[in-house]
Amino acid sequence: MQDSKPIAYFSEKLSGASLNYSTYDKELYALKRTLETWQHYLWSREFIIHSDHESLKFLKSQGKLNKRHARWLEFIETFPYVIKHKKGKENVVADALSRRYSLITSLHSRLLGFALLKGLYESDCDFCKIWSACEKHGMQDFYRCDGFLFKKDKLCIPNCSMRELLVIETHGGGLMGHFGVDKTLALLHEHFYWPKMRKYVVSVCAKCVTCKHAKSKVQPHGLYSPLPIPSQPWVDISMDFVLGLPRSQSGKDSIFVVVDRFSKMAYFIACSKTNDAVHVADLFFNEIVRLHGMPKTIVSDRDVKFLSHFWRTLWSKLGTKLLFSSVAHPQTDGQTEVVNRTLTTLLRAIIQKNLKNWVNCLPHIEFAYNRVVHSSTSFSPFEIVYGFNPLTPLDMLPLPSSEQTNLDGKKKAEFVQGLHAKVRANIERKNEQYARQANKGRRKSTQGWKTNTLKDPLQGIGGPMTRARTKAMKEALNCFIRDLKELEPNYIKESTINMSSKSPRKVVTMLKAQQDDVQGLCGLNMEELT
Repeated sequence: MQDSKPIAYFSEKLSGASLNYSTYDKELYALKRTLETWQHYLWSREFIIHSDHESLKFLKSQGKLNKRHARWLEFIETFPYVIKHKKGKENVVADALSRRYSLITSLHSRLLGFALLKGLYESDCDFCKIWSACEKHGMQDFYRCDGFLFKKDKLCIPNCSMRELLVIETHGGGLMGHFGVDKTLALLHEHFYWPKMRKYVVSVCAKCVTCKHAKSKVQPHGLYSPLPIPSQPWVDISMDFVLGLPRSQSGKDSIFVVVDRFSKMAYFIACSKTNDAVHVADLFFNEIVRLHGMPKTIVSDRDVKFLSHFWRTLWSKLGTKLLFSSVAHPQTDGQTEVVNRTLTTLLRAIIQKNLKNWVNCLPHIEFAYNRVVHSSTSFSPFEIVYGFNPLTPLDMLPLPSSEQTNLDGKKKAEFVQGLHAKVRANIERKNEQYARQANKGRRKSTQGWKTNTLKDPLQGIGGPMTRARTKAMKEALNCFIRDLKELEPNYIKESTINMSSKSPRKVVTMLKAQQDDVQGLCGLNMEELT
């Protein structure tokens, strides 16, 4: 308390040995923990400690001390304090806060002055004509009673601040639970009426900051936006790592996955998790560049190897553009993520007993993946890159040979060009088909992103609520975004308070639009936060 006003509140649940403390020890422990928590407030000047445990008054004059009391008192005596006894019946606030929260229902409902409504009906734009018509007798479902206007058994509310108070109380006050528009409107319909109630309830509920923080969004913002389709094989590629595999006899425990974004051809290269960017570059040149040449673009996630100074400098000198996925948004490079999942599935299917022998199975899995027809292109990666499919045991059977194997040079070139055109058309058709399906659960970013916008606090904070995730949740709840700059569809650049992310580039699916007017709603003051 400072100037008779509370400035902080601290509580702690006893556990372990502290549950067996005597009453005096528990009170003294509470004092010690309180001073530890608020020591930065209390060291500067003398302060008064009010306690309903009278024995603490004689703390300084205590004769014999056990080791625990001596240790606690050594710390307590570093503060300039005075202890005063306060009777339990007078210590109402602290006594109430110390009770179990599940046994207490906190009511915040205001005593609404409905008597003020009597003088507003005559001049109200919504009810003035109805009020005059009901002077002698009722009109349709409307009638007067004790100076109030009713529609059936519902009290009519004129156009005044009373409407907002009622919606706020019905939505989040007292025993309410911050439910959505429909449930809030249903509760209001039981007792009140005014024109266009739904529209008004929607506008008030949209300003509730508590709902923005506590509820996850149903429909993500931003429509599906695929990466540009490459023009030919092995010009635009993507890469990633599959980690956590059993360590092989050669010391390999990871797979370096490289995928051509046009043909969907993939290479699975065994490596070690401890390999640095230099070793990864050597693998890439030995296995990819020697066969397909230099790529124009490389899409990858923000792995430390790909963000290293060596990796950036290498590709900058060679003229290759590096494209990184957004923070906490692996869908940017969804193709490689799908290949990784397919790879792990094939490994489980082929390797059943000797798990450490997975390195020897990679060539088999790589051939099988590149030989089958891909769903996006309707051709196999081998056929797109080389113009024909390599032979398999099935092709060794005495069957009639394909006409395509006897093409001359000119026809061969025309065949490859036509094949690439078909592949591009198939990829475009597949992207459109996927976009129609994906956009059924999405909405276009039509909200004003340059107005008040809130980060979704649930984004990227998954798993059990450890201390680290709890801290991350608190930081997310305090992070208000300002001055958003739209870079391109589905991406913005943000300038935030308490922004811990290294990359200001964000995907709009991580955000929630916020109404401009949130002043004073649900106990949150925007001016204090900014």
